[in-house]
Amino acid sequence: MINVSEKRFEDDIEAFLLSKRGGYAKANSQDFDKQKGLFFNTLLQFIQTTQPKQWKRYQTIYASSSPEKELYKRFDECVKNNGLISVLRKGIEDRGVKFDVAYFAPASSLNPELIEKYNANILTCTRQFHYSPDNSNSIDMVLSLNGIPVVALELKDQLTGQTVDNAKHQYMYDRSPKELVFGFNRRILVYFAVDTFEVYMTTELKDEQTYFLPFNQGSNGAGNVGGSGNPENPNGYATAYL
Repeated sequence: MINVSEKRFEDDIEAFLLSKRGGYAKANSQDFDKQKGLFFNTLLQFIQTTQPKQWKRYQTIYASSSPEKELYKRFDECVKNNGLISVLRKGIEDRGVKFDVAYFAPASSLNPELIEKYNANILTCTRQFHYSPDNSNSIDMVLSLNGIPVVALELKDQLTGQTVDNAKHQYMYDRSPKELVFGFNRRILVYFAVDTFEVYMTTELKDEQTYFLPFNQGSNGAGNVGGSGNPENPNGYATAYL
């Protein structure tokens, strides 16, 4: 639960994500490769750590060139051809070497090797995420999986006079879908507009045609008949469930 305090809304969310319970590490926007649309060194670290044998073989294959450069090239080709969701699920393959770029939670706890792989995922949180090589625009917060940005959050606080509507406006008019990170199914997969009372989301930015769906629990809580919005939360923000 995110507790209400004198801290700003963004600070509270970041503090929760970076806590032991949240399980995220902090990433610096300066480490983001805007040309690649990745925290590429993090992706490389994940692959080298979890798949050392494949990486050694890959280095041998591309000994006369740059295995790092070839890895990115193949990653980007697979994403362009099949979409990021497919790459996250199936990984990438190049000249007979297959790499996983993420591990999903196993169906049971009976296989410790699968659990170890799942726990090896590198989850990061980035505040003021500067994404473009052409301007200094930034997103309030981005969550990444093994260096791949997958979740964007524009965070608004009613105490500063802004709501989810301001966040929606930013996505529609200040976030160009022509940017690499905003290309549909290429990098970021879901965009959340969040304030202290409501949440909306979309999976595709289409300028002023962007369509947002409510991601609220309902006035009486999840699974209960009620009106729109979210119930009051005596222990913190109404949107803490997110």
